[in-house]
Amino acid sequence: MENDFTLSSPTLPRHTGAGNAGAERAAKSTMTSRDFAWHRMDSDKNLMVINSILLFEGPVDMDKLISTVEHRLPNYPRFTQKVATRLGRPRWVEDARFNIAAHFHLETMEREVSRHELQDTLAAMAPRPLDPARPLWHITVIDKVAGGHAIVFRLHHCITDGLGLVHVLNHLTDDNDSHGKVPSPSGHPHRGQPTCRSKLSFLCVALSWLKIGLHVTRLALLPPDAKTALKTPLTGAKKLVWLPPLQLERVKAMAKRSQATINDVWVAAVAGALRAYLSEQGEQLDGRALRAAVTFNLREKADAFRLGNEFGLVAVDLPTNIDDPLQRLRQTSARMTAIKRSHQPHATMAFLSIAGSLPRPLQRFALNLFTSKGSVVLTNIEGPVKHRYLAGAKMTELICWVPQAGVIGTGFAFISYAGQIQLGLYVDTRMVARPERLMALTYEAFANLERATGGAGAASADAPALVRAGAA
Repeated sequence: MENDFTLSSPTLPRHTGAGNAGAERAAKSTMTSRDFAWHRMDSDKNLMVINSILLFEGPVDMDKLISTVEHRLPNYPRFTQKVATRLGRPRWVEDARFNIAAHFHLETMEREVSRHELQDTLAAMAPRPLDPARPLWHITVIDKVAGGHAIVFRLHHCITDGLGLVHVLNHLTDDNDSHGKVPSPSGHPHRGQPTCRSKLSFLCVALSWLKIGLHVTRLALLPPDAKTALKTPLTGAKKLVWLPPLQLERVKAMAKRSQATINDVWVAAVAGALRAYLSEQGEQLDGRALRAAVTFNLREKADAFRLGNEFGLVAVDLPTNIDDPLQRLRQTSARMTAIKRSHQPHATMAFLSIAGSLPRPLQRFALNLFTSKGSVVLTNIEGPVKHRYLAGAKMTELICWVPQAGVIGTGFAFISYAGQIQLGLYVDTRMVARPERLMALTYEAFANLERATGGAGAASADAPALVRAGAA
């Protein structure tokens, strides 16, 4: 049963908890060319919508939930604004007819919804575009999930990136169950002060742009990576899957023992899972490696309240052609370290800024040229370190899925939350016919890395059972 929620008043109390001068100044502002590039990146096969699901204990109180969101979310003007273009110039403009009820939907279930049924519900939602006549976000509440309830939060990538999304979630939620409408002043978007950036000399700027230009040229000239099922044409049919979370401390311990980073471990585990999955499908990767587009944050955490997109994509040759898990991790760590020392992340961010200034057909051509070089997208998001509460309900899990652009149809997302790590896989079903199996193999790859680095031998207490379930 489905319910569209209505409120007694169509108008919102604006920007409570702090002064609203900054919000009023932002009521009509120019959209950056980089955000406009993300706005125009939608296609009929790939939407640039970030899908996330928040799982909570206990029943949902819809009145309290909507009241909380309507008092807090408009503190970020982008959530009451829509995109308009005039003479080809994109702008954020206030939606004069904004009504929060139009952004909420309640699904009343007759019985408890299983994880697989929830995944099917998300798969049906994912291809649906957001309404361009309204601010580009939407919340669906599912009232009976694992003894509690779930919130599916969808927003367009042009509003913000992963770091900005976490800032928004922290502002919407509390650090305890003593619920109040007014958010904590700590981290309030109206109190944020942009970090100061040092001014560079003209020569330094010129040299930086020269290096960026060279990196963009190098990326454009890269040969395509290994041709596998992950390079087949997109259908637009999607599947979003996840499994119970891993323990963050055990993954940290793997990284420490191998003198690598958590992100290195994550990328190496995905490489191992892709190698195993494609091998099971009859495709051998002992020759050429797969290439991934890995997100690389370029924003100071203190600037996250500004939203928008400030990250680069780096092209990483995954060591999928290496059988030994420890050697895969060493190769991954070496390649990621080299990229961090390069201008490649800044080059791709600059490319997106340029793409947003091009005519739309040229942007699409350039995007397809770049995305044809890789097979998968990987993103790593640092979420809240402690449990959060929304409208008095405790959030138990947080899962996020990264959208794919151009001709890529497979994306892995890794998000930390309250001492655990949640993995999400988002695929085009033609490219990955058995996403649950690929997800299970990712968990198995973490277990293999833990053994290889001298750990206990399992990525989490439930890892063996999860792998068997995925193989079924």
